[in-house]
Amino acid sequence: METQELLKKINDDLRILSKNAALAYWNLATTGEEEHAKELEKAEIELKTYLSNRELFEEIKETLETHQGDLDPLTQRQLKLIFNEMFPSQLPKEAIEEEVKREVEIESIYANFRPKIDEKEFSTNDILEVLKKSMDSEERKKAYLASKSIGEVIAPKLIELVKIRNENAKTLGFSNYYDMMMELTELSTDEIHSLFAQIKRDTDEVFTEIKNDIDSTVGKKFGIAKDEVRPWHYSDLFFQEVPDIDDYDYDKFVEDKDIVSLVKEVYNRMNLDITDILERSDLYERKGKNQHAFTISIDREHDVRVLENIRPNINSLGTTLHEFGHALYDKHIDKTLPFVLREPAHIFTTEAVAMFFERLTRQPELYDKIIGISKDTLETISPRLKKLLRYQLAITTRWVITFVFFEKELYRNPEGDLNTLWYDIVNELQYVSLEERKPYPDWAAKIHFGSSPVYYHNYLLGEMLASQFANYINNNISKDFINGDVGTYFVEKVFKKGASLRWDELIESATGSSLSHQYLVDFIRG
Repeated sequence: METQELLKKINDDLRILSKNAALAYWNLATTGEEEHAKELEKAEIELKTYLSNRELFEEIKETLETHQGDLDPLTQRQLKLIFNEMFPSQLPKEAIEEEVKREVEIESIYANFRPKIDEKEFSTNDILEVLKKSMDSEERKKAYLASKSIGEVIAPKLIELVKIRNENAKTLGFSNYYDMMMELTELSTDEIHSLFAQIKRDTDEVFTEIKNDIDSTVGKKFGIAKDEVRPWHYSDLFFQEVPDIDDYDYDKFVEDKDIVSLVKEVYNRMNLDITDILERSDLYERKGKNQHAFTISIDREHDVRVLENIRPNINSLGTTLHEFGHALYDKHIDKTLPFVLREPAHIFTTEAVAMFFERLTRQPELYDKIIGISKDTLETISPRLKKLLRYQLAITTRWVITFVFFEKELYRNPEGDLNTLWYDIVNELQYVSLEERKPYPDWAAKIHFGSSPVYYHNYLLGEMLASQFANYINNNISKDFINGDVGTYFVEKVFKKGASLRWDELIESATGSSLSHQYLVDFIRG
């Protein structure tokens, strides 16, 4: 088949199959109903069966190998991305079906599980509310431990899924699934892990100072010694967030405001319209609904949706800015591009955009322009906000490295003592010690191990690029971020390009330099 005819057929087929899978995933996430789990399983199997077509795969492979010098850039890029997407599915139909079945089962458990405290069911938001407001250490401990209870349900199923993924990867010539997926997303396991180890070394000293300050402040708050601070004294479930170390109540600024209206105003001022996305989104919590947040482009045309569980607090404001950052990226990709190129250049480039916007909750500009606090209050909180952002980025950096280092070992030795390994890495990297939890699979309570394998490194790459975007914008466009010129920059230099460029080419084009961790490290160091 002639190359352009081949590409048209694949683009047309993938448009239909991908839309079916996306709709099924959305329906399951918004209802948790068994019928939608079955629809998702069916749609995913159909998509992966198509991608497993050996004859089609060999035709793509041969075209890449024999005509590489003759292909224009867009054709070359399409073929490469299709090859990468088809490669993991070059498996027998029964192997694909088994993997999908187990993935959907785990996804359904995460969607429907509600931990119990004293026989009463709690949502994730309920537990986070306890960790945010309660001054009772025992109550906090109960909530924290309850949040981990899903780990014991998920871990055996997840380990079996990891083994299946590894066996399938070995069939395709890789030592394990982790290394295969890194390569197929145009990254290198060794390079990424070496980079992250370097970031750890570069931030060891400042993180030690930050962690000591956090534990001292948290200890005083609860009337305990610094070395008696435990994970349930923090404000989240995995020490991903800055605990409540500031005596200023930032939530009071938004408790009587509509979070969605605030976010809409931010993007309006940047000439970025989210009205159409809002109309298709599902933003408030209810029973049976997925408790996490995500953005999905149903058709890679105009049907972009966000799922959230918004509450009137700063965290929800940040999450909403984050998710609609993803959504705007999807919305503004050039729709004249072929279907397979109507995605972000890389997972971490869309994460970088989302993180850039989420960081606005730590910028005085948001409180001044959008929330409208007094000048005196603004002067009071401005230096605190910068400190909180520094601390947040330090904590995020260590948390992501923790997850990533563990995940690599999970795939390299799923038979090992994973529970002990988890807390050893947590202790080494996050300086969190909880010896009594080593017998338990608390790691499996983190949904990403099941639903988004070999993904988490993209969050730290995203923070690096978000910092690089911020540096570039500050020096070349505007000292203020909430304005139309910044919105135009993202649309023209980042969003429209889609996946027509490799991630490294996009970054070079948009910022004038290659990706560097130094912007992030310098900010954390202060």
